[in-house]
Amino acid sequence: MLKNLFRKDSLISQYQPLVNQINALENNLKILTDTELRDKTFQLKKQYKEEQNLNSLIAESFAITREASLRTLGLRHFDVQLIGGLVLNSGKISEMRTGEGKTLVATLPVYLNALTGNGVHLVTVNDYLAKRDSAWMAPIFEFHGLSIDCID
Repeated sequence: MLKNLFRKDSLISQYQPLVNQINALENNLKILTDTELRDKTFQLKKQYKEEQNLNSLIAESFAITREASLRTLGLRHFDVQLIGGLVLNSGKISEMRTGEGKTLVATLPVYLNALTGNGVHLVTVNDYLAKRDSAWMAPIFEFHGLSIDCID
């Protein structure tokens, strides 16, 4: 039997367990100092080197990104934005309307994939938005000692 991939609840139910894991980590990350939160990046990089598996790092990396965003930009990812990040990370397209936080959503899979030590490229077809958004989101990545640049 074919599953309707366009039904809203089918994707939500698929990603909800990971969203629950991410949310469960929030209180533990809130109590960390900035230095302790930054150290989480080094721990995750080390874990990736040992395991060579990003999937085991998804929940913690998304939770860390959300906490860093809250501390640096005052923006907290909502659950629907976490789902958008999970969709992007799985290689799918996440459609969002203007104002729903596409720029913030992209920080989640970008941070996760940066843990590999390889470069991560986020493509935006509009030069103005690429410059604006890279500057806007830079504090999240710089908080963790990651560099960011914009090529136009």
